[in-house]
Amino acid sequence: MPELAQFAAKPAPGTIDLHATALMVIDMQKDFLYPGGFGAALGNDVSLLQRAIVPIQRLLAAARA
Repeated sequence: MPELAQFAAKPAPGTIDLHATALMVIDMQKDFLYPGGFGAALGNDVSLLQRAIVPIQRLLAAARA
């Protein structure tokens, strides 16, 4: 039996089945946050992405629970 969760999102809110959904976080440190990583190699200011760390930690904790 599905266990549905609704969430706010743009451009529209969403609904997921918690029993049929996986959360995958790619290598944030090396690809997006590390000064020598992929994002920096593209010329991006990777320091701006530091604010994503806490929300991702919260999301991971909720998914694990």
